[in-house]
Amino acid sequence: MSNIELFHDFLLYEKRYSKKTADSYCLDIDLMRRFFAENGEIELEELTRDDIEDYLGALYSEVKVSSLHRKIAAFRHFYKFLQKRGIIDENPTLLIRTPKMDKSLPHVLSREEMNKIIGFNYSDDLKGLRDRAIVEMLYSSGVRVGELVSIRVKDLDFRAKTVTVLGKGNKERLIPVTHQAVESIESYLLKRKGGKEPNAVIFCNLRGGALTERGVQFILDGLALSCGIYRKITPHMLRHSFATHFLENGMNLRYLQHLLGHSNLSTTEIYTHISIEQLKKVYRDAHPGSK
Repeated sequence: MSNIELFHDFLLYEKRYSKKTADSYCLDIDLMRRFFAENGEIELEELTRDDIEDYLGALYSEVKVSSLHRKIAAFRHFYKFLQKRGIIDENPTLLIRTPKMDKSLPHVLSREEMNKIIGFNYSDDLKGLRDRAIVEMLYSSGVRVGELVSIRVKDLDFRAKTVTVLGKGNKERLIPVTHQAVESIESYLLKRKGGKEPNAVIFCNLRGGALTERGVQFILDGLALSCGIYRKITPHMLRHSFATHFLENGMNLRYLQHLLGHSNLSTTEIYTHISIEQLKKVYRDAHPGSK
């Protein structure tokens, strides 16, 4: 078994990374291996810091800075793994600098747009009840769409109004949800076949199968048009809107970090920038000298 394959197993079974992340990291490492194999037969275990920086330099104009960040992260994890296993003596990635990346602020729905979606006149049939429950759950809990479609009936405490979700790295977190969200879900479950069977996923397609992330996006595409919102709305935008609106209402950043399932507070802090940008916009619109 190659060192890349060993590293892949290490990420999956010891670090508990998702398969998508493990595959992505190992693909980046294998692409670097191929690059050096085609240019002199140097093995990954023999590469120096200069070799890796030369490789990254060759990619600089070809890929986005965000992709370089991911590749560098993959290389750091890989060489740290090799060093801990005694395969190499020194980690060549320790002093490699990560290029600066301008953080693009997440797209957020305004409160007016959010009110349009929440207050939309949903039908009382199975589809309408389900769609309302999805929107209520996304906006009241801030869950990721992958977490949303995995929620089972037993994960939702209807009395305590909390939901347990399995986030990144297989980490569970308990999140409060609104009374309206719980009511919407109950109305939907009473209408659908299977009802509150504990192990059943809550959100299903109209054929009774588990709803997919793409299915949720399709629902939001149709909903945006029906509500008169003429831009693309994604599940992640509802998550961003949840975070931004909560922060604007004074929520502690640490609490928000827990609700969103962020391992690092710095990830959550981007929402403070959104609030500042909104404040600056309001200031410019209101200031007499800006006319």
